[in-house]
Amino acid sequence: MSKIAFIGTGAWASALATVLSKNNHQVCLWGIDETEINDINKGYNSKYFGKTKFNNPQLVHATNDLKLALNDAETIVLAVPTPVITSVLHKIKETLGERSVNVINVSKGIDKESKQFFSKIISEIMSKNLKNICSLIGPSFAIEVFNNHLTLINAVGKNTQFLDSITKLFNNDTFKLITNNDEDGSEVYSALKNVLAIGIGIASALYPAKNLAPALISIGLKEIKDIALTIYPQSNPLSGYELSAIGDIVLTCLNTTSRNYSFGLQVASVGVVEALSLNTKTVEGYNTAKILIDIFEKYPLLNTPLLKNIVNVLDLKIHQNDLLSFFAQI
Repeated sequence: MSKIAFIGTGAWASALATVLSKNNHQVCLWGIDETEINDINKGYNSKYFGKTKFNNPQLVHATNDLKLALNDAETIVLAVPTPVITSVLHKIKETLGERSVNVINVSKGIDKESKQFFSKIISEIMSKNLKNICSLIGPSFAIEVFNNHLTLINAVGKNTQFLDSITKLFNNDTFKLITNNDEDGSEVYSALKNVLAIGIGIASALYPAKNLAPALISIGLKEIKDIALTIYPQSNPLSGYELSAIGDIVLTCLNTTSRNYSFGLQVASVGVVEALSLNTKTVEGYNTAKILIDIFEKYPLLNTPLLKNIVNVLDLKIHQNDLLSFFAQI
């Protein structure tokens, strides 16, 4: 039995915690929401999953004491909202002191301030406290993981031996991790799929027939691949076939459970400004689209008409009804 500390008490933290408790590992979740903490200590997280119990709830505990959560834990799972990840990392670093830990990152996307992927930010801030790092990326809605539905995603990182140890930690009859060494390429797909999902949400509302969305996924996948290979020439050109790429893209771009896809549906109906006012939670693809503007300026030869038009819609340069204006040139 291992002790794993979770930084965060949200849906994804709770979903992964119940995977580990099913495998008879002791789990401690740190958070700041007292209601969630109290619920978890009663065996459930009602905010996200009602009264459905954790697997082996006696192995799952929560606290607002970061030192207590980190005590005796060799591995931590970082599962906090992206806007606070930097400040939380500094708290972890201060609490650990000289101690080193393994970090499993499930915070996806690009930091809008530093414009770096979160794995890079983690590695920089925790450089003196970091043994190994990997990210979990792939097609996975938290509620399905929590309810023990069959799920396969990638464990992404550069240290194969560490990835193998993480798969042994998590894998069971309903949840499987498949290792993937292309950290850079996988993070590009993971971040940009949210932008693509917004665009496909817009297009699906404007053109509800079934032929279009799969075609746009194919176009978007190729464009993301071109961006990944342009930014990271050493990344694997076959990474588009991984769970962290095509798997995650299909799930995110075709489901109303996806926050980014649903935001696209709203944009088609009421426009960007009104859609933003209706959303209380972070829409990752909207923030990532702003960073794409810099990428397009830095690499002007990139041929990405779909992603460029999605960015232009979100940047209020073109109307959402003109999203597919490039269609005539295909």
